[in-house]
Amino acid sequence: MLGLLISGLVVAWIAWAIAKKTYAPAVLLVGGMVLITIGGVMGITPILSVKKSTGLMAFDIFEAVRNMFSTRLAGLGLNIMMIAGYSRYMDHLHASTALYSVVAAPLRYMKSQTLIFTFAFLITQCLSIFVPSGAGMALLTMVTVYPILVRTGMSRLTALALVGVTRMFGWGPASPNLNYACQILNIDAGTYFLKYQTPIVLPMIFVVLVAMLLVQKWWDKKEGPDLEGRAMLSAEDTTAERPPLIYAILPVLPLCFILACSPLVTNYFHLNYKVNMDVGTAMFMCTFIALGFEIVRYRSLLKTLPSLKKYFEAMGQMFTLVVALIVAGEVLAKGLVNTGALKTMIDSAQAAGLGYRSMTIASSFIVIVSAFLMGSGNAAFFSFGAMIPEFAKLLNVSGEVMMVILDLMSCYGRSISPVFGAIIAIAGMAGCSPFQVAKRTAIPVIVCAILTPIWLFIYFG
Repeated sequence: MLGLLISGLVVAWIAWAIAKKTYAPAVLLVGGMVLITIGGVMGITPILSVKKSTGLMAFDIFEAVRNMFSTRLAGLGLNIMMIAGYSRYMDHLHASTALYSVVAAPLRYMKSQTLIFTFAFLITQCLSIFVPSGAGMALLTMVTVYPILVRTGMSRLTALALVGVTRMFGWGPASPNLNYACQILNIDAGTYFLKYQTPIVLPMIFVVLVAMLLVQKWWDKKEGPDLEGRAMLSAEDTTAERPPLIYAILPVLPLCFILACSPLVTNYFHLNYKVNMDVGTAMFMCTFIALGFEIVRYRSLLKTLPSLKKYFEAMGQMFTLVVALIVAGEVLAKGLVNTGALKTMIDSAQAAGLGYRSMTIASSFIVIVSAFLMGSGNAAFFSFGAMIPEFAKLLNVSGEVMMVILDLMSCYGRSISPVFGAIIAIAGMAGCSPFQVAKRTAIPVIVCAILTPIWLFIYFG
């Protein structure tokens, strides 16, 4: 119980520090190191095993953190950095814009606002599978779909609400959250995407669509006509040169390779080949396929090779943004385990008659609130995701089910946050306040957040 009390105080400090906008990875890292040290000093859990110990407890804490960095950088961290590199390379080549040009073309010929909104929403949700960046997806939608929506007479805020939720599910094999979950659970990305994410996300897409149509109509009626709407098409015709339409296949290629090599797909279709395709490998391979497209397009190897600089720059930026956060979250999780706080909390919940459903809902609430306050789904998910295997083990339930709900909740929380980078960016482009956009996305996303656990428990039992 003492371990739980101390852990509660440290976690409260972490929450306070993050609320003060202190650098989240540093806060989580320091808090986790304090808990690991306390667990070792109190004799609850040794910091390192006898074989791995440096021989001095004061040094063991730093060795333990170094081991975590070493493990994650060589596996998950490198994968996420490669995903970021490929995403940036697609932006550089404007391949995502080409994909939009192909898929969203029918929107230009529709007249009904409701029909346009419906098709635009469904198209953006499908395309979000191939664009893992929330801000990148929102900005891409702003320069392609948003002008079409506003030209029909749709209010800016209704159109911005659609743009703001384009990555609200954060699904797809290229998602950092998905790759983190797969590493923690030790399953392949294709299986997690098809077996756990997709069955939950698909029904929720239609839930959000219906809620969005009703809520945006209600807000438009309450707030009156948007008199400045057509004058604020600041995103119109600002895209750079458009590549050949064949480039539209490039954002889709990694998913094709990942799914084609997934055991879930090969077993289902009784295919006789067995190929292991890591997400990072797929991204790296597709980068060179894209480079080949550029060489053919410009007929020059030397002219196209410098474009790979964008790939490596994005890898470096992702380390500071995400990989450090992953390790810091794992340090905190290890601290909560080492002090015995996690086991005490679960034992108390079970003694009070609370099962895994209650614990899952409570964890979901914490994650969605954290994501809302921080404006980051990654920060919230990486902070709590490392604890899921321990939760699942103690509760004797499927870790995949608990993981997918926290994954989704972290994305829901950022989608209604006025400090989410994507919402801030699109609001600025349209001349609106981020709070106005967040207000428009709040009700549909909250409805979805309430129904998601219900559907998850029904589907997975």
